[in-house]
Amino acid sequence: MIALTPTEMRKMDEQSIEDGFTSAILMEMAGRGVAELVAKQTNSKIDNKLKKVTIFCGKGNNGGDGFTAARFLDMWGYNVQIFFTGDSKELKEVNYTNYKIAKLRKIPIKKVNKIDNKLKKEIKNSEIIIDALLGTGIEGKPRGIYDKLINLINKTENNLVTAIDVPSGVNALSGKVAGKAVKSDLTATMAYYKTGLLLNPGYQYCGKIKVIDLGMVDSSLEKINYNHYLINKKEAAEMLGSRNPTGHKGTFGKILAIGGSLNMPGAPALVGESALKSGAGLVKVGLPDCLEKKDLNYKKELITDFFKSDNKNINSKAFEDIENLMKNFDVLAFGPGLGQSKEINKLVKKILLAVQKPIILDADGLNGLKNLDILTESKANLVLTPHPGEMARLLNKSIKEIKENKIEISRKFATDYNVNLILKGATTLIALPTGDIYFNITGNNGMATAGSGDVLTGITASLAAQGLDLPQVAVLAPYLHGLAGDKAEKDLTEYSLIASEIINYLPEVFKELKKLY
Repeated sequence: MIALTPTEMRKMDEQSIEDGFTSAILMEMAGRGVAELVAKQTNSKIDNKLKKVTIFCGKGNNGGDGFTAARFLDMWGYNVQIFFTGDSKELKEVNYTNYKIAKLRKIPIKKVNKIDNKLKKEIKNSEIIIDALLGTGIEGKPRGIYDKLINLINKTENNLVTAIDVPSGVNALSGKVAGKAVKSDLTATMAYYKTGLLLNPGYQYCGKIKVIDLGMVDSSLEKINYNHYLINKKEAAEMLGSRNPTGHKGTFGKILAIGGSLNMPGAPALVGESALKSGAGLVKVGLPDCLEKKDLNYKKELITDFFKSDNKNINSKAFEDIENLMKNFDVLAFGPGLGQSKEINKLVKKILLAVQKPIILDADGLNGLKNLDILTESKANLVLTPHPGEMARLLNKSIKEIKENKIEISRKFATDYNVNLILKGATTLIALPTGDIYFNITGNNGMATAGSGDVLTGITASLAAQGLDLPQVAVLAPYLHGLAGDKAEKDLTEYSLIASEIINYLPEVFKELKKLY
């Protein structure tokens, strides 16, 4: 699926009109789409007169969509009223046309320039509120009556709040909220996702996001430069594909997962278990020899090996053993639970310069990367999986800088160093060497728990070992990880979700995707 910036969406509108659409047709499709979505959500085919709908319309195209939606809901029997922040003389072309048609249908349109008790009562008695105040063009804080109306909408209870295109106050490019923004239950966005709807904090204001099909055609889209995407279940199933019915352990890949330390012996077990549960043929877990095998409560299916250590962490003397082992393995997952030391820094450098197979570099493997030029020199195919703190350390920036400029920082890093980057977070961002950006919106806050990233590393390594192209691996792994976490959260709540439970729900994810391919 495609996500566009506001500028790209404006170009798409212009291109569609140039190719034969009219602005009137596009607004008709938009308004009807919103009305149909609201009707579907309220499940109301009978006694619609009992359903009171209040629509707040601004002076731009967002307001025009609101006037159009009002007409359809009125036609279908809803009790509709409009509060308009402007004057009809300020409306242009198609916006004015839809305003006039709403008036013609005798839909009450009331000019609003202040908040009074009558308005508060009207909103309180409305079952449905539609936000058509500010569209994708806003960059700063909503001011004046817009600020007051947003505040009023947010104070309402027991209403279905639906935002047209983007919740008013959310920056449709960056997801930033400079002042107040409408907290919607449902966002009906036009034609394509907008990048700001997929980034926090904007994403938290959207509720469910539904894309309204305006009938725009691919030939128009091909003339627009765009490079932001996300995937759905059908696309995930296509990426995953089907397994070879005559395959064996070698067919489905062999993974060497190296990590662990005296204080964190469990991290590589989570990597190994999630890799096996995601379809890998064989996983060997490499650990420091200061750990006693008898003390490890690992799954029986995991093979273990032990490397030279300094009584706490693996050290650089383990390099030759690792290099030799990798001759018989397809993928190296490196870093979870390793700990930090100068010896590990040396080991990271040696491995990146010597191993010429896919490497999933995570956690302390990333912390041990002290010179980014090594990424350029490396002959390995790389997937890096930092969280914002690790990304900040890699680039010598603050976490705030990383979070506020996720897209461009990630894109530059991936293209400069020719790596596949998974920047973890509430919305995980995947940056590919081509400059393409994918948003992953599966997952929940229950996954903000120790070991969750190790599970992602295992899934990523597993997909790579099974032969998927690394860009596909980088896009698909966070999606599967988040989907398993969502299923776990549904049963366990976000409070009781732990990393191993994510692994337990992976089979449900694969069963679901198999039905779609």
